[in-house]
Amino acid sequence: MQKRSKMKATKKILFKLRKVLKSYFFKEIKYLVLAFLFLLNMSACSLLEKKPIQIDEIEEVEEFSSSLTTLLVDRQFLKNEILHIHAGTPSIQRIISESDIFWKEGKLKRASTTLERALRISKNEGSVYLRLAHIRMEEKKPDESRAFASRGLLIDDLSSWERVLMNIYLNAE
Repeated sequence: MQKRSKMKATKKILFKLRKVLKSYFFKEIKYLVLAFLFLLNMSACSLLEKKPIQIDEIEEVEEFSSSLTTLLVDRQFLKNEILHIHAGTPSIQRIISESDIFWKEGKLKRASTTLERALRISKNEGSVYLRLAHIRMEEKKPDESRAFASRGLLIDDLSSWERVLMNIYLNAE
């Protein structure tokens, strides 16, 4: 009987020891693998050639530049760009979608009223300010359009594209 209890105790100790050694071994391997990957990454970075960027060779810059020119001239193109910008919260997005329907139908007053309802819920949605700025521009109210654009630019988490679009309204005549 004593032998069995000693064997059970020994087995328990060996099991625990095996478990501790395994976890220690795997931790050590994990750190070795991470160190190896870090060194591999560093050596790969040092092998990269450093050559200057030739802006003339970048076709995307020309495309982007022509898109910006089109945005400044073609109000319908600008409107389509704004319609692709969505809100960050579902409740505001639902209101924006409702407003977009009115806007596409030419019901500017209803679209504007709907967007103003969205502003009462959240003042930190660039998509709402963009739409209001464009609608005010369509209503021939450039001062109000600039006011919405400048207020929209105060939002911290605007995307770069939203900032570009807001600046179009801010500088529009």
